[in-house]
Amino acid sequence: MKVTLHGCRGSIPVSAKEFIKYGGYTSCYELRAGNTQVILDTGTGFQNVSFQRDYQKVILFSHLHHDHIQGLGFNSDIFNPSYNIELSSALCGSTELRRKIQTYFSGSYFPLDLTNKLKNLKFKNFSALVENNKDDVLIESLEMNHPGKAFGYSVTHENKKLVYLADNEFEPWQLTELLNFCENSNIILWDGMFSDKDLIDKKGWGHSSIEQGAKFFSKVNCKKMLITHHAPRRTDYELDKINSELPDGIELACDGMTIEIK
Repeated sequence: MKVTLHGCRGSIPVSAKEFIKYGGYTSCYELRAGNTQVILDTGTGFQNVSFQRDYQKVILFSHLHHDHIQGLGFNSDIFNPSYNIELSSALCGSTELRRKIQTYFSGSYFPLDLTNKLKNLKFKNFSALVENNKDDVLIESLEMNHPGKAFGYSVTHENKKLVYLADNEFEPWQLTELLNFCENSNIILWDGMFSDKDLIDKKGWGHSSIEQGAKFFSKVNCKKMLITHHAPRRTDYELDKINSELPDGIELACDGMTIEIK
């Protein structure tokens, strides 16, 4: 199982010398398991994904806030008619997902009607996608605590497990369910948009803190946690300081990071 992080920034993309190390692309994560290629969200980092010719290609949306979908039309591989790409979300059914994506990527918001132009984009119900997977890849979902709803995902293959806890405002009532969902995972991607100090003024914004991630990691059976969805104004200098103070087993995610889970 190979994991590549293409976009680790939250809310909006950033571009300046202060953001080079950790990157400025918004949410996009790639997982290759067997002959299946799973893309978790299509923020601006999606432009750097290379689809593999002979793989089953799946895009899973945690939710449809702009920083998680805005890169969909900017990856040249989706315009290759020989690449059948399945799009799905636990958030809603295939018909509603197609309609919402079409609204965003057509008309007043985008120059092309992607869903009508690209017949190789196949919208699938999440339940059908999971049931019809032919590569022994287990995909599960869990609803997060986020305005408008969002879903986290776990992907398991040959006893290796990645958990993507998308935009989530952690609350104590989630603890048991999250611990069960993350049990025996190799990597957890944790929403660390805020610090505990930030949360004082950001109640209801739908994100967790870095410190909450560290506390959760101390309770869960997991080998590694990557803190991601960095606040757009948080510079490399600030992130380096945070990274140096994290407990063993936890580090900050950065664009371009690749991890082989063996």
